[in-house]
Amino acid sequence: MAKFCENEFEQAVLEKFENNSWEYLCGYDISRELDTPILKQDLRTYLDQNYDSLSDNEFDQVASYITEYSNQSLYRALKESYKRLFKGFDLLRDDGSRLFINFFDFGDDAETNNIFRVVNQFEFQEYKLQRPDIVLFINGIPVSVIELKNPADDSVTIADAYEQTHIRYAQNIPSLMKFDFINVISDGANNKYGALFSPYEFYFKWKLKEGDAYRSADGPQGIDNIIEGIFERRTLLNFLRNYIYIPDNSDKNLVILPKYYQYYGAEAMFKGIVKEYAANTHKGGTFWGATGCGKSYIMLFLAKKITTYEEFDKPTVIMLTDRNDLDDQLSEDFENAKEYFVEANTLQIKNRPMLTQKLKDVQSGGVYLMTIQKFREDLNLLSDRRNIFCISDEAHRTQTNVNSKVVMSQTKGAKTVYGFAKYLRDSFPNATYIGFTGTPVDATLQVFGDITFKYTMFQSKEDGATVQISRLNGPREVQLNERQAEICDKFYESMANAGTNPDQIQQSQRDMLKIKTILGATSRLDIVVNHFIGHYEKRCRENATVNGKAMFVCYDREIGLEVYKRIKTLRPEWFEKRKCAPEYDGNEISRDAMDIEKVKFVCSGSKNDTAEMKAIIGTDDDRKNYAKEFKNEKSNFKIVILVDMWITGFDVPSLDTMYLDKPVERHNLIQTISRVNRVFKGKEYGLIVDYIGLESSIAKAMKLYNGDIKPVNGTDAALVIFKDFLQKTIDLMNDVDYSRFFEETATPLERLDIINKGVEFVMAFKERRDRFMGFTQRAKKAFDVCIGHDQITEHEVDLLHYFLCVRSVIFKMTIGDTPDATLMNKKIAELVDRAICSSYEGKDFTFDDSAKDDVQNLFSDEFLEKLKKIKFPNTKYFALVKLLKRAIKEFGKTNMLKAAEFSKRLKNIIDRYNSRNELNEVQEIIEETVDNLSEELEKVFKDLKKEKSSFEEMGISYIEKAFYDILVAVADEHNFRKALNEETYIELARKIRELVNGKAKYADWTNRQDIRDELYSDLAVLLKKNGYPPTVINEAYDEVLKQVENFKKYEE
Repeated sequence: MAKFCENEFEQAVLEKFENNSWEYLCGYDISRELDTPILKQDLRTYLDQNYDSLSDNEFDQVASYITEYSNQSLYRALKESYKRLFKGFDLLRDDGSRLFINFFDFGDDAETNNIFRVVNQFEFQEYKLQRPDIVLFINGIPVSVIELKNPADDSVTIADAYEQTHIRYAQNIPSLMKFDFINVISDGANNKYGALFSPYEFYFKWKLKEGDAYRSADGPQGIDNIIEGIFERRTLLNFLRNYIYIPDNSDKNLVILPKYYQYYGAEAMFKGIVKEYAANTHKGGTFWGATGCGKSYIMLFLAKKITTYEEFDKPTVIMLTDRNDLDDQLSEDFENAKEYFVEANTLQIKNRPMLTQKLKDVQSGGVYLMTIQKFREDLNLLSDRRNIFCISDEAHRTQTNVNSKVVMSQTKGAKTVYGFAKYLRDSFPNATYIGFTGTPVDATLQVFGDITFKYTMFQSKEDGATVQISRLNGPREVQLNERQAEICDKFYESMANAGTNPDQIQQSQRDMLKIKTILGATSRLDIVVNHFIGHYEKRCRENATVNGKAMFVCYDREIGLEVYKRIKTLRPEWFEKRKCAPEYDGNEISRDAMDIEKVKFVCSGSKNDTAEMKAIIGTDDDRKNYAKEFKNEKSNFKIVILVDMWITGFDVPSLDTMYLDKPVERHNLIQTISRVNRVFKGKEYGLIVDYIGLESSIAKAMKLYNGDIKPVNGTDAALVIFKDFLQKTIDLMNDVDYSRFFEETATPLERLDIINKGVEFVMAFKERRDRFMGFTQRAKKAFDVCIGHDQITEHEVDLLHYFLCVRSVIFKMTIGDTPDATLMNKKIAELVDRAICSSYEGKDFTFDDSAKDDVQNLFSDEFLEKLKKIKFPNTKYFALVKLLKRAIKEFGKTNMLKAAEFSKRLKNIIDRYNSRNELNEVQEIIEETVDNLSEELEKVFKDLKKEKSSFEEMGISYIEKAFYDILVAVADEHNFRKALNEETYIELARKIRELVNGKAKYADWTNRQDIRDELYSDLAVLLKKNGYPPTVINEAYDEVLKQVENFKKYEE
C-alpha cells in the first residue's frame, strides 16, 4: 500500500476548508508576479462590489497602500500591515474627491460580502523562492500561513513546521510573512496556532466550543478545531479585528493572540453585557477565571469590543483595581494599547483631582484606569450617562462593599460608613458594572451579576495555562497548632463581617497579637530562616528550580525586616550588587539592567518608617524598578521578602518557589499561592514551602473556589514516588558494583570509570535501557518536588546523583544534548562531561546533531581510529550507530538512493543488536556479538566514505552521480544492466542533468504539470534511444524527479 505523504495531508486539510465554505485555488493556477503577496483579482472583485468602480490608477493606489512599505524589521512591518488593514484607507480619487475604503466587511452579510480563499503551493520570490503549504486570503489579502508536516513521517514534527515559518520564511519572504497574523503549524497529531513572533511554548491548541462543553484538541481532531473554530469565517473576522493585540511599543516583538478560553470568555461577557445593558440592570456579569489564566488580556479584549460597539455610542470604559501595583500593571498594558483601541484614549488616573478633572461630565469615549480607593464620600456625581462600563479586577475584595457598616470610636462614637464601591456607584449611578475574579464570593454576584463565564483551575492545568502546585511542610516545630490556626480563622472571619460585632473584632485583634508574638519569636525565626537558606540552596544545587526565583511571605513588616536582616547576616554574599546573575556572566545584558542584590525586602512605606527601613525598602519608584528586575530572568535579584505587595496580581512566570510564613484567608490564600503556577519553559510545578501548616486551609479554599480539582498536591505523594522509582533503579542496576563511587577516597578517574561501567551495563539491551531511563526520570521529577523532606537520606540523594550521571551520558550518546541535562546538579554535570570526554579520548568530539564544524571529520581515518579505541563494547556500538546515522543523513542530501541503501544496511545491524536475548546469553557471548556488530558498522562507515567521493574517480559531478545511481538501479531491478556499457550510463547521467537544468529556468517547475510532462517526454526519448525498455521509463522518471526535489529542498 502506498505511504501517506505530506501532499495527501495537505489535500485533506484543503478539503476541510472547502467543507467550511472557503473557496479553493491552487497557487500554480494564479497568474501573478511571484513577488506580489496579494491576489489582485480577488481584491479588485471585492472593491468593485462595495465601491464605485475604481480606475486602474486608483486600484494601484489601494494595492500599493496594502503592500508597499519596507526598510523596516519584519515585526514593524507586520504591525504596520495590521494597522493599515484594520483602519482602512482614505483614497484620493482621480477627480480629487475622497473615498474611504474598508478592506473587510464586518457587517451582517460578512460571510457573503467578503471573499474567503484558501490557496496551496503559493510561491513567493523575495530573498529566496519559498512555497508555504497553505495561505489564507480574505478579499485577496493574506491573513494566515499554515505549515504542514507529514503525519506518517516520524522524522519530522510540528517543531520542524515552527522552524520553517519562523526562520526560513521569516528570513526569505518577509513581504508575505508580514501578513501572517495567525500562524498555524501541524503534523496531524499536533495542531497549534500562535503569533509569528511567539516562542514555540506559546503556541496553543484550540478547543472548539460545543454548547457548554469543549471538543478535545488532541490528535487529528485538533486541525478540525482550528478550521471550524478560528477559521470559521465570521469568527475569523472577529478574531482579526478584536483579538490581536500588538502593543504600541514593545522591545520584545510582542504580538498577543487569545487562547481559546480567552476568546470565548470575552465573547460571552460581551454578549451578556449587551443583553443586560438593554435591560438596564447595571450588572454586566461576573467572569470567574483561574488565577494565572490571563484575565488582564481578557479584560483588554473585552474593552476593545465595548469601545467599538456602535450601539453603545462611543462609550467610556473604567478599569478598576484595588491596589496601586495592580493598577500600574494593568495600566502598563492598556496605556500601551492606544492603537489597539483605535479612537479610544487610554489614561491612568493617578490621583483624585485628576479623577474629577478627566471624568466630571465626560461626554464620550476613553478608557480610564484607576484604583477604587479614589472614590470617597465627598466625590458626588461625576456622570449620569448610561454608556459607562466599569470593569473591576479582583472583584471579591473592596469592589463589592456597597453596603453600610458601623464603626466604633471612643472619641467620635458610632458612625455609619460605606465602602468605596458605594461611592463609585454614587459617581456613576447609571453605569454597567462588570466583575473579574479568580475567587468569587457571594457579594461578587450580588454586585456584578451572575457568573457569565467560568474557567477553572482544573481546565487551566489541563490546558497547560498554569502548572500544578505542590506543598512541602516546613519544620514541625515552627507550624501553628490547631488552637492558633483557629484564632487566625476567627480573625479573618471577623474582618469579613466587620461592623457586626465590635467586641468580637477587638477580641480577635488581641488574639492575633499573640499569633504575631509566636510567629516573630527569635528562636522560631532562627529555625525558619536557617531552613529557608538550606532548602533554597539545595534546590539551586540540584537544578530543581528553573531560575532560582523565590518569594518569602512574612506576617508583617516588622517580621519581614527581621527575616531580611537574618539572611543578610548568614549570607552576606547575597547582598553584593551585580548587573546579572552569575550564570549569565558573559552574556549580553540589557544596558538598563540594575546593579542589585540577590535579596530585597519589598513592602509599602510609611511616614513613620525608621531610617533603616526606608533605606532597605526604598521609594515607590524604587519598588517599580525592583518589580521589573524580579521579572527579568537574567537579573541578580532572585529572592524577594514580602508582606502584602506582589502576592496578588503580580506575574513572574519563572517564579517556582514560595516560602509562606503568614496565615492567609481563603480567597487571598488561593491568590497568594497561585503566584507560582505560571507557565515557564522547563517548569513543571510550583512549590509552596509551608511554615504555618495551611494544608487544611488550602483544601477548604480549593474546594470552595475550584470544586473540580483536588487540593494542592502534598509532597508526601512525591516522596513515595521518589523512593519507589529509586528502588526500582537500584534493583535494575543490581549487577553493577558502584559502591566505590560514594567513597571519599575514590579518585576522579575511578568515579569516571564507574559511570562508564554503569552506562555500558544499561545500554547492553534496549528493554533495560528504556526501563532505566523511565525509572530515573520519574525519580528525579518526584525528588524535585520533595527536596528537603526529612525522610530523604543523604545516601538516597547520592544514589540518585550516580544514576543521573549514567542517564545523562546515555542521553547524549543516543539522543544528543537535550534539556535532560538539567536533571543533574552542577557537579554531577561536570562529571558527565568528563566521562564522555574520557570515553572518546579527547574534547574535539560531539554528539550534537546540530553541529556543523565536524561533519567532514566523521569520515576521517583519525576519527574512526578514536572510535575503535573505546573500551566498552556497547558504548562503542552506540557511538558508531549515532554517528553513522548522522553521516548517512548528510549523504542523503546529495544522493537519496545510495543513502537509502546504507540506511538499510544500518537498520539490519540495529535489528540484530536489538534481537539479542538478555536471558539466554552469557556475558562473554554478548560482548563478542556486540564487537562483531561494531566491526560491521565500521565497514559501513568505510564503504560510505568511499561512496561519498566515488563521483570524483568517475569524472562526473555528485549530481550526475545521483542520476547515474538511479539509472543503474533501474537496470539492475529489471535485469538489463549488462546490456549497456559503463560509459553509456555515465553519459546518460550527464544528459539528464542537462535536461533538468533546462527546466530549472522556470520558477518552481517541479510543480508545474506542463513542464513536468515536457521533462517526462524528453527523458523517455533519451532513455529509449539508449536501450531502456519503455516499461521502465515511468520508474526512472519518478526516481529522477524525487532526486531533483531533494536537491531543491536542501538548496533552499
